[in-house]
Amino acid sequence: MNFIRNVIDLNLQYLFAATRRGIVPATAAFILTVLGAATVAKLTKPTYLSEGKLLFTPDRAAALTGLEKAEEGGPLKTISFGTQLNSEIEIITSKPLIQKTIDTLQLKDDEGEPLKIEDLWADLAVTVVFQTDVLSFSYLDEDPVIAADVVNTLMELYRSQKLTSTQVDTASAGDFLDRQLPLNAEKVRKAEYELRVFRETYNVVNLADEQGIAVAALNDLRKDQDSVRAELSSLYGIQETLGAQLGLNVSDAIKANTLSQSAQIQDILADLNEVRRLIAVQQVEFTEESPILQRLRAQEASLTSLLDERVRDVAGGSVQESLLQMGAVGELLVEEYAVNNLKTIGLEERLKAVESNAQRYQERIDLFPELEQRQRDLVRNLEAAQKTYQELLGKRQELQVRENQLTNFIQIIEPAVPPEDPSSQVAIQILAMGVVAGFALGLAIIVAIDFFIVDVKGANKVYDPDAYNMPSGL
Repeated sequence: MNFIRNVIDLNLQYLFAATRRGIVPATAAFILTVLGAATVAKLTKPTYLSEGKLLFTPDRAAALTGLEKAEEGGPLKTISFGTQLNSEIEIITSKPLIQKTIDTLQLKDDEGEPLKIEDLWADLAVTVVFQTDVLSFSYLDEDPVIAADVVNTLMELYRSQKLTSTQVDTASAGDFLDRQLPLNAEKVRKAEYELRVFRETYNVVNLADEQGIAVAALNDLRKDQDSVRAELSSLYGIQETLGAQLGLNVSDAIKANTLSQSAQIQDILADLNEVRRLIAVQQVEFTEESPILQRLRAQEASLTSLLDERVRDVAGGSVQESLLQMGAVGELLVEEYAVNNLKTIGLEERLKAVESNAQRYQERIDLFPELEQRQRDLVRNLEAAQKTYQELLGKRQELQVRENQLTNFIQIIEPAVPPEDPSSQVAIQILAMGVVAGFALGLAIIVAIDFFIVDVKGANKVYDPDAYNMPSGL
């Protein structure tokens, strides 16, 4: 620690001694340099600094009309501390825009030649005002009018270029959207037509509700089907029993029931039975050759022929006479047999209808999964087409709102005016350079004097290292 402290003390004392030896000439050199810089600044031709400001504000019209979210802003979004504006500075200070400014104002240098881009760059400054969306323009020139004209012209050229660029982009986007809108509208109409045809073809309104209704209806039909089958089974048994008792088939029973209900046939049958009774009585007293019996036989034949004719008219054919001579019980049985037969026919037809309806509902239910899938696909296609069309339509409306947006988006909030007083910026720069140069010259004089004394005249004339008890080897 003592060694380190001794070294530090040695260095400080050495520097102090060197500074003390050269302080007078160094100070003189510093003062002369600063005075020279002040003289140059005094003799320099006065320059004028003109400033202007541009404000970038997002367009609120689209947001207020609901066509654009408020946070989306306009062509340039508001970004903290002007991050996006740094890109705009590069556009403003680009060579084409600077050259256009020079050509517009016909700027010349001291020799009367067109001003170079680099020369204008040297005196131009475009910066972002801290934590704002404002760009500050400043230009330094010997002519205050030219200084103001450069700033104003550059700002106007930038605004014009930005407006033209935006209008071109907007027009290009508008043309594209104008081409796409009819195509997408046709896609929407096609999707709507396909969905409508599907629903009309399969009688679809609400598949979810229809499926529940169809399942419930099928269950009811199944129950009705079981009930009809049970009733038919019972009637088949009754008909079989009645048929065995009467010894008739269905056709004969129907004919017998029909004939028993015909009053004309029953009257003829009664007359025929009366004639036959008389024949039986007369046969006891007379022979077959008796005129009475012959007359009765003729009546019997006539009535029999008439009965057969009437039976054919009513029943559609001849029947056994026994069917016409049934008793009251037989007639009741025949009537019941015929009625049950009609019930059986009705139930069989009803069963066919129920089975047909059940089959139709079953086929419909089996088709529901496929119908649901097809409807989902058609609805999905329609929704996608509608969404795309609405997005394109919204973008087209947004472009229409933005057509004149840039005029309001970039505002010259502070146009440049010719300054009345010259700028002290150049003088301050010259004085600052003089101070730096004077300090550097003074430091160089101190080093030169120390080098001359120590290295030329010898170090022992300056200080004795042994006086500081330095270790050997230093």
